[in-house]
Amino acid sequence: MAHNLMSIEGGRDVVGDVFISGSKNAGLPIMAASILALGESTLARAPVLTDIENFASILRYLGGTVIWRSNSLRIDTIHMENRELPASLTRTLRASILSLGPLLAHFGHAKISLPGGCTIGKRPIDEHIRGLEKLGACITLTERAIEARVPCTGLQGTVLQLGTPTVTGTMNLMLAACRARGVTHIRNAAREPEVVDLCHCLISMGMVIHGVGTDHLEIYGTDIPLRPYNYQVMNDRIEGGTFLILGVMAGNALRIHGCREEHQTVLIENLRTVGAHITVETPDIIMVIKALNPKAIDFTTGPYPALSTDLQPQLMTLLSISQGISRIHETVFERRFNHVASLLAMGAKVQVVGQSAVIHGVKRLVASTVAATDLRGGASLVIAAISAEGVTIIQGLEHIDRGYERLKDKLSRIGVVFRRVDEESSQACL
Repeated sequence: MAHNLMSIEGGRDVVGDVFISGSKNAGLPIMAASILALGESTLARAPVLTDIENFASILRYLGGTVIWRSNSLRIDTIHMENRELPASLTRTLRASILSLGPLLAHFGHAKISLPGGCTIGKRPIDEHIRGLEKLGACITLTERAIEARVPCTGLQGTVLQLGTPTVTGTMNLMLAACRARGVTHIRNAAREPEVVDLCHCLISMGMVIHGVGTDHLEIYGTDIPLRPYNYQVMNDRIEGGTFLILGVMAGNALRIHGCREEHQTVLIENLRTVGAHITVETPDIIMVIKALNPKAIDFTTGPYPALSTDLQPQLMTLLSISQGISRIHETVFERRFNHVASLLAMGAKVQVVGQSAVIHGVKRLVASTVAATDLRGGASLVIAAISAEGVTIIQGLEHIDRGYERLKDKLSRIGVVFRRVDEESSQACL
């Protein structure tokens, strides 16, 4: 029976070492890039997560062979022929949209049902559609699906000016541009490290890409399939940031391995302002000791290098026990405050007005029964429960399992007292 509840006994410090897994948000587009190659690609340190397995199911449906071997994902695309994806494969995975660009570029035709994912906002795909059309694709969009075809003249390199620096939009257009004739310029491109990681993988496959890490990418297209890759995905910076925030709330001390300082600059600045003791021991090992008297701060989410929206719920949890009044302005997703109801149940004082939240810090959170409704909101409830007094029950672990690999093992290693239970036995924990 599936385990979908967790009971956490809070009020204890976390101590020891935690090791960050490979990045889901970088691994998914790199898996999509395998469509552009003929043969077996290997993605090392791919995290064993629901989202990764769901994308593997997509590749299998398309005709690819995907297997796990020695902590690596082997993807063989030599027999891939299918070009259509049904709703049964796309409705639970927002990243399924990343198959559109490479399928179109490689086969000249793709049809995918509209993607799903977390219920945190509209997350429109307008930039994907406009960009593909400007590359020359003929797009048919219905309420349920997107169908794209390449004209007989093929995709043509062009200048793509993005209205917003969308991460998945930038990735999708990069993947399509790999097979466009000439040079494609993507301006106002997303600069997130996950975009950079995809660039490095594509370069290892034979692509020429200039401007990596900037907001102006130049992709030099080719009319031949790319080489299969043997690539190690970057560490998950959002998981790293989540454990940094946990360390500020309860670390005594918490050492985080695989958490790169260069990816956490803005977060570390904010955490030090709160009052955290943070020591960067090496470029990818950071030690955190909890803030004894955390102080309120204000912040706004935004595209990299600004503070990531994926860390906003976790930071709100920290600020809920910080002295003073904090203010958060969310600029990325209009429904990124779904976790607030659960924080209120744990004694937090949060008022949401539109895209902003005002947090009046309380002395401590208290145990309650709460529900995760999305991935990062669920992570915020886990760290809230670890900090709170008493035993907290968290429902909806299927959301958390989408983005945090081996969470049970990692929490156990640093001293968290918890257990996962199923619905029928949950009354024993209440």
